[in-house]
Amino acid sequence: KSEPTRHTALDDFVTPFPSPLVRAKCGLQGGGAMTMEPSPRRARVGEPAADPLTSLPPPLLDGILTRLDLPYAVRTSALSRAWRRRWEALPYLCLSFVDNPGTAPLAVDRVLARYPGRISNFSFHVDEHSFGRVDDWLVALCDRGVRSINLRCASPFILHSSLFLCAQLTHLKLHQCGLPSLPVGFTGFPMLKVLKLGLVDFPENGESQLEAILVGSPLLETLNLHFVDVRGNDAYSNAWVIRGANLRSLTISSDFDYDWQVKELPCIDEVAIDVGNYVSNIKFRGFLASFAQVRKLSLCA
Repeated sequence: KSEPTRHTALDDFVTPFPSPLVRAKCGLQGGGAMTMEPSPRRARVGEPAADPLTSLPPPLLDGILTRLDLPYAVRTSALSRAWRRRWEALPYLCLSFVDNPGTAPLAVDRVLARYPGRISNFSFHVDEHSFGRVDDWLVALCDRGVRSINLRCASPFILHSSLFLCAQLTHLKLHQCGLPSLPVGFTGFPMLKVLKLGLVDFPENGESQLEAILVGSPLLETLNLHFVDVRGNDAYSNAWVIRGANLRSLTISSDFDYDWQVKELPCIDEVAIDVGNYVSNIKFRGFLASFAQVRKLSLCA
């Protein structure tokens, strides 16, 4: 007896044909049965039916496919032989699963294995089934020119240091995870514009590590620090500086005074601070004085 075919996560991607465009193309009726419309002229035996879509210029086809959600783009491989590997030739893909908790990690594995091009956007909701795969994904992404990473973790764990090798990042959003120590020779994120960290734990000397990340991100415009712990295993943090020549928006939420200082923020425009338990701290009053030039200042106690 032959074993039954196993159903994998990527099989869900290539199951024909859920989208109205594809259903109309293939003549699918409501129950899923395929009907063939009568042709006014019988094609000669062996002559493939004309495909008006494949006659479009390749850049236009790329534009159509890159605007589809990933599952629909992959499912176009079932249209015809000409479409079988068309999605794999796209100049870039967006892998966005952060709004779909429970996505099988095998789906990401299969796409990364088949698609050799650039991954412009990677977002994922990490749970107990997928946290063991995140390290391998980050290693793969650092060689794919990824521009945006958004990881929301159901429980904290330490990310792989290859995250710091994603030099083309413009957006980095991390929620409920730990960062490893900076690798030797870390040169920063020269293109990073948005950095949002929520419930992120830094290793020992984390304050100097975060400062190094900010210094290495000269284009940074938005910085959100939401209950970020920079102390590592230390009981107290050392003084460190928030600086950025292009920083326009700064948001800080914290229950502790991590002895942060503010310098060299010539473009700062909006600041929002949840002052927590240290509103009466003398150093914190000096911290606020650094924002005298901002247009909008929000405080929450």
